[in-house]
Amino acid sequence: MGIFKEKPIAGWAGILILIAAFLALYEPWGLGIRELFREEGLYAVQAAEYDLHSAVVTAHGVTSQTAFPLFPALVSLLFRLTGVPMEYALRLVSVIILGATAVLVYFAAASERSWRSGCVAAAMFLSSWLSVEKGTDGYPATTSAFLLLAAQLVFFQFGIRRNSWNQGWIFNLALLSLGFLAGGFPVLLFFVFPMFFFRRPLSVKSKFSKPGFAVGITLLAATVGFWLFSGWELSNRGAMLQEFLWQDNSFQDYLANVLMFPIELPLRLMPWTLIAWIPFCVALQALDETPIFSRYLRTLCFATLGLLWLLPENDPREIFFLLGPWSILVGIHYELAMRRYGFKIRRLLVIGEIFAFFCAALLLTVCFVPEAWLTPFISLGRSLAFREPQSYLLSAAAAAAVTAVLAMAIRHGRNSWPVWLILLLISVAGGLFYWNVMQPYRAQENDKRIFGETVAAALAREPAGKLYKSNILDLYGELYYSGTEVRRILELDELPTTEEVVYLISTEFPQYPDRSWVNLLAPDYSYRGHRLFLWKGTLRPAADN
Repeated sequence: MGIFKEKPIAGWAGILILIAAFLALYEPWGLGIRELFREEGLYAVQAAEYDLHSAVVTAHGVTSQTAFPLFPALVSLLFRLTGVPMEYALRLVSVIILGATAVLVYFAAASERSWRSGCVAAAMFLSSWLSVEKGTDGYPATTSAFLLLAAQLVFFQFGIRRNSWNQGWIFNLALLSLGFLAGGFPVLLFFVFPMFFFRRPLSVKSKFSKPGFAVGITLLAATVGFWLFSGWELSNRGAMLQEFLWQDNSFQDYLANVLMFPIELPLRLMPWTLIAWIPFCVALQALDETPIFSRYLRTLCFATLGLLWLLPENDPREIFFLLGPWSILVGIHYELAMRRYGFKIRRLLVIGEIFAFFCAALLLTVCFVPEAWLTPFISLGRSLAFREPQSYLLSAAAAAAVTAVLAMAIRHGRNSWPVWLILLLISVAGGLFYWNVMQPYRAQENDKRIFGETVAAALAREPAGKLYKSNILDLYGELYYSGTEVRRILELDELPTTEEVVYLISTEFPQYPDRSWVNLLAPDYSYRGHRLFLWKGTLRPAADN
């Protein structure tokens, strides 16, 4: 069939396309429309309580044994300096660092081959469904992945390539120290484990004898030690490590996760799954112009993939540890793959064309068809009331029009435009649907806000006092919205004896006779299937005790 040669586009045009795609896929102006989601509530409390002069992370006054300070510190700084809502601050930090990682990926691939390789690598990292779905959550995963990838690239650039091991050890272990402060022991594991699979992994004793290694490892050890002993209870160290190594799940759950991972991973990499295999094609490896760097990245990919697959109950966000090296590899091998397999790959792009047209049609349907016409065909947990504002209808109509234009562009260009550009346009089409339908629909969920406002309203009618929570492990996001200072206690004996009035949120009557208790919520008040009480506890006179 011959060699396929793509039509080149200018480097500046590729950069502008990536910037436009980033804005369309992540819509920084809309990051705060949803209330705190799942563990975002915990991270919000950690950031609100964080003391910038300490490495201790607390949540409701209790030291978080498995939390690390860098992400709460960044969010706290943004929140306090700019005054933006906490939801926005959490997610903006994640998105900014995701963009920074894409820049790092771009330069890593472009420095090896060309600007086109850099564009391919950055486009894959930015527009995989994993990034679009999970990268906009206010979690520390993107921060950890950025610092881990930076440490891995510095290790290769200064150590393996330049043979400047003193600089290499100092720089990469400094970055790894920051990575530990962002993601903890998993970051160290994902950095060290691939080393056992490098060529001659244990025959580099001279590399470890460099003064730079001693300096770097001292910095890392000091960082870990500072975290360990900054107000931490050493008796809880075993529980922390147990939580990292093994979750409280049965072997059946673990086996199910192992079996589902080969299905989950390709879905999370869509639509780049279409070309994600090319760095591992033996025929292309034989033509590789930078075999040492490619072999290094493949080792990182295989080792990281093995850990992700076999470690129990991993967070899907840890796939970011794999996505960076994999994206660089795809960018480096892209031009070779297109020359050899371009005709075959393009035949499959018709699926993307259909997907883009489907997104445009579905966007128009969901936004403008009466809700009563849709309910017989789809089950809606919430209404479609988000469609009512005129501003939303105008925005949705524009998004539908842009998605339809993208679908037609894919149809027109899938036989001549660069494959990476077509894949990026497919992701943008999906991203427009995600931001104009999925996000507004899910943003209607406001149970946590309502709960927090209910607690705040009840406390506003009472004398000032601290709010404590007992026998409840969660409710971080809910109580954050109450705007009240909260302290968690394990036993009622921990209630202060010097405060005349305290407030206690609990699931049962407090067996603490030194105070008289009055419930401030409705007697039948329940939240997500659990009955809850907000008790006002007033000290009894000494004669009554």
